Amino acid sequence: MSDITETVLKVSPREDLGKSASRNLRKQGSIPAVFYGKDKVKHYTVNDSNFRSLLRNTGGSISLLELDNDSGDKDLALLKDLQIDSVKDKILHIDFLEVTRGQDLVAKVPLVVEGEAEGVKNMGGILEILLNEIEVKCRPSKLPAQVLVDVSKLNIGENLQIKDLIAIDGVEFTAEPTTNLVSCVGSASGRAGASSDDDETDESSPEGTSDETESADNTASDAEQS
Repeated sequence: MSDITETVLKVSPREDLGKSASRNLRKQGSIPAVFYGKDKVKHYTVNDSNFRSLLRNTGGSISLLELDNDSGDKDLALLKDLQIDSVKDKILHIDFLEVTRGQDLVAKVPLVVEGEAEGVKNMGGILEILLNEIEVKCRPSKLPAQVLVDVSKLNIGENLQIKDLIAIDGVEFTAEPTTNLVSCVGSASGRAGASSDDDETDESSPEGTSDETESADNTASDAEQS
């Protein structure tokens, strides 16, 4: 079992549904939640404080967990969707999806960058993170809390792709192997300098053309006078 599947969340069944009931729940410090099973849908409430503590303890990378309701029944679930009001810092709603032990699941897990890119440290480059999550396919017990990508050897003009990730036992990356994850690019000032050089070259070109045209006109005038 991976440590993430041992995460347990206490939930309570709810019968009052609708927007008004959900608003009242939030005022009381609870979050409305829905558990979508293969042949059933369950409506729950989750204590807001407990859920936030769970997020903090898992570094915000919680994905797979066990829902423990008041009757003692437990459902293995995937955190499918989390609706947040970022302005008021409120968790509005949670969707859970049923997971069956022994069967493969497809889920997104955080992509965590570690190390400092060579191109950033010694060449003034900029690290561009192209993906924050990565989709994996595996058994519930194999679901990783996160996927690490080491950028310490990355130079300017280089990138790391899914095929560059260290293989994880029992875990398959679903995207194309050539999918870019992170890139190291030149600094903004460096690109601006290169652009300025190009502009100067372009500006000098018409002057040369003008001189050549003037010389040709003089030659034609001399020929006419002779």
